[in-house]
Amino acid sequence: MEKALYFMPDISGFTKFVNNTEIEHGIHIIGELLELLIDSNTINLQLVEIEGDALFMFTSEIPTYGQLLEQTTFMLENFHKHTKSYESKRICNCGSCRTTTNLELKFLVHYGELAFIKVKNFVKPYGQDVIKIHRLLKNQVPVNEYLLFTNDAYNLYKSQVDETWVKKSETYDLKSLEYFYKNLENIKKNVQIAAINRNDEVIENTLPTITLEKIIDDNEQNIFTYISELKYRHLWDKEVKRIEFDENKVNRIGTQHNCVINIGNLNFETIAQENTDDLIYGESTKDMMFTKNFSYFIKLHKIAENKTKVEVNLFLELNTIGTFMKSNIVKMIKKMWNNKLDQLALVLKNKNQFPNL
Repeated sequence: MEKALYFMPDISGFTKFVNNTEIEHGIHIIGELLELLIDSNTINLQLVEIEGDALFMFTSEIPTYGQLLEQTTFMLENFHKHTKSYESKRICNCGSCRTTTNLELKFLVHYGELAFIKVKNFVKPYGQDVIKIHRLLKNQVPVNEYLLFTNDAYNLYKSQVDETWVKKSETYDLKSLEYFYKNLENIKKNVQIAAINRNDEVIENTLPTITLEKIIDDNEQNIFTYISELKYRHLWDKEVKRIEFDENKVNRIGTQHNCVINIGNLNFETIAQENTDDLIYGESTKDMMFTKNFSYFIKLHKIAENKTKVEVNLFLELNTIGTFMKSNIVKMIKKMWNNKLDQLALVLKNKNQFPNL
């Protein structure tokens, strides 16, 4: 019978949250990381299925020991580069987003027979060897990131392994199951990421063209959610016909979305401002008529438990034609944003009427 190498990267480390935003963001973050692992496949692994926070993969083209170590190292480096980058770019302070850098990755490898089961149009590996690798997902390895070989996988490569491998055994269904593991925690420590070029430095050193303020009777976190979650944008921004964005990703610095308006499209990018004690959300576009660049920041200042001052700072870099029309443009934008703030307050007042989108 044909042999195969079974391979399972498994993500762990998320605390279990109950807040709807945290659950949703956690799903999106795990989805991004699983996609990243699939895209980091260098040894022709075939994806069988996604099992919660893990991938079940296999290959009948048995890699060398060196290729297997390179594969796990490559995946682990990409994994931690992404989580560290996410920490630098995140705008959300929910539990899932805040603890993304705590996520860890382990790998399980088994060598065994390749048999398949077919149910209607679905065909996938099946049998005792598939069961064996899944049982070892629940093990007592004393480190958080590691490469685990079943005894069969270890025997396949035993002439090449070094003294860093540790032997252990677990009891499953009253039977002892031996395995070996290699500590990979040093890879996370060695991952370095270049500092992100922040695109808000010029704005930080200039005065806003327009500043608007409104007191809204709600807490700053609820307001921030409705401002930063693009799925809620249509509820309070009536200037747009629809918002086009990737619903499977969490909004962060660099995220782009498209606002479809009556006279065309405006492509916005999420931007950041220097950290303060206030929640701040910002966007920028070069597509607005009569401007070279248009940016805004919404700052939320807590006044009381359910009372927040919403401060909107708008930055307009006008083109030549726009300069001649500045007075009218400023007047029009003030009116538009006052309407947005009024609608935002109304939406928040009646938010219980809106289902989770």
